[in-house]
Amino acid sequence: MDTLPAPDELEPLLSAALTLPALKPHTARLERLRRDYARGLEQKDAPLAVALVGATGAGKSTLLNALAGQALAREGEDRPTSSVATLFAPEGAGLEELAQVGAKVVRYTPGPRGLWSGQVFIDTPDLNSVATVHREVARAALERADVALVVMHRGSVAEATQMEFLAEFARRRALVFLINFADELSAESRETLKSQARRLAGEQFGLALESVPVFAISARAAKEGKDPSGEFGALLFHLKSLATQAVAERVRRTNAQGVLEELTGLVDGALKQTEETLARTRGALESGLSRASEGLRADFDSRLALAQGFLASEVRHQAAGRFWGPAAWGMRLSYVGAGGLGAATLVARRSLPVGLAVAATSTVLDAVRDKTRARAAESAVVEPFEDDLSVEAAARAALADARSLAHASGLAPEALGLPDVETLLAELKTARASAWRYTVTTAVAEAVAGWWRTARWLLLPLINLPLLALLGHVGYRVVRAYVEGPLLGLDYFINAGALFALLAGAGALLASASLAGTARAVRRSGHARFVALLETLGGRLGESIQDSLRSGREAARALLRLRAGPPQ
Repeated sequence: MDTLPAPDELEPLLSAALTLPALKPHTARLERLRRDYARGLEQKDAPLAVALVGATGAGKSTLLNALAGQALAREGEDRPTSSVATLFAPEGAGLEELAQVGAKVVRYTPGPRGLWSGQVFIDTPDLNSVATVHREVARAALERADVALVVMHRGSVAEATQMEFLAEFARRRALVFLINFADELSAESRETLKSQARRLAGEQFGLALESVPVFAISARAAKEGKDPSGEFGALLFHLKSLATQAVAERVRRTNAQGVLEELTGLVDGALKQTEETLARTRGALESGLSRASEGLRADFDSRLALAQGFLASEVRHQAAGRFWGPAAWGMRLSYVGAGGLGAATLVARRSLPVGLAVAATSTVLDAVRDKTRARAAESAVVEPFEDDLSVEAAARAALADARSLAHASGLAPEALGLPDVETLLAELKTARASAWRYTVTTAVAEAVAGWWRTARWLLLPLINLPLLALLGHVGYRVVRAYVEGPLLGLDYFINAGALFALLAGAGALLASASLAGTARAVRRSGHARFVALLETLGGRLGESIQDSLRSGREAARALLRLRAGPPQ
């Protein structure tokens, strides 16, 4: 026999699975199934409860009286005869669970004339009554029964109301179909109706035709001890076999298995729907981010272009830190500062004080200009423009399809892990700021390191050897003049200093010119970093969607594993 999970094991998993929005509409039904499952496993020794259900005039009450061997249920021509469920139980039978349906309870003493006496019978209202509340009463009664005797007459076999009602219980109740008034039917008509009942049970409920018990009987004749169709005896044998304790327990376990299959079927459908919704939402978000990223990349690239001058200055500053010699001092200056020092050198030939003043002024102005440019560059890249709506528009476009899909599925976008526009906009601005910090630090350092691997062997000697030669020549002239006389005049040193400054400036300009490609590499690296951050953001948002509703999904999967049973 299949191993079924304990009800206590099922309940917490079902409670957790009900957090899935797709299961919410089925909450009441799932709770009924859970209680039904627990009853099927916990009532091992309880008497078999048999519910008689059927359409108006099917003869349920007559059949019940025939089986009990005494007049328990009222028979009559007025329809419907039964308006409430009535429990007929032998003296001493426990009815705590069954009595919860609010049914009328009638105790009886099994008589010697009872063909199948001593059972718990539930007489239910007619299924096709104009009073729809009757079907609800019948449903509540059948929820507590173990077996359903479906009593039909020739006009009710294919009745839609009856089939609709039974569909809910077809997989979780033992069903026995009875065609009543067989004494009014020919043998051929009986077989036709029985075949029709089997076919409908197969089509409507998915039952195997050979497993559907169908009997053509006459309840009225059975009360008089007659069996015109010859099938009432077979019905009694089938019913008595169900009533034995071993078979009754097996019936309840089979019912519980059907309940578990129906319950997990609902959970499986909801889980698949949830997974599909999450996959579609994630795909829509990734598609939206992909489209939006084109505009975001172009926007960031245009911002970097506005900061190109500052990036070139930063590259020169870091490259100057690797140089040695006077050229390194000039590289720390901008083109304006370097030009100012060159002009100061020329002016100093005629007036040294004026030349020094020009040099000092240009150096101060250059330092102020660098700080101003740094602030302007950061503002241009990081801070939004006054009329800049491109990033906000990109954020809205990226989320539009995903959020619309969530709403169409009846879910709040936040429940699926989708951010709102303001949150995504903040994330995009953070990515832009992070890419800028990377550009002015790591990207600049890496680009300069790559440039230095070649410049240290080619550019450094080319710039500094003329300066070393000039210093050597000046030293030689000074020593010679000191030894041989006469001493060198001030003009010589001014001219030598001016030449030295010009050579140093030319070297600084040459080094700066060689860094033009390096500055462009920094910009490309910053752009690549921004693209990578956008991809990381997209991946993180996708994972947020994938992680949403995790507890409910894990509980649903655990329920489905329970259906599969323990590993062999």
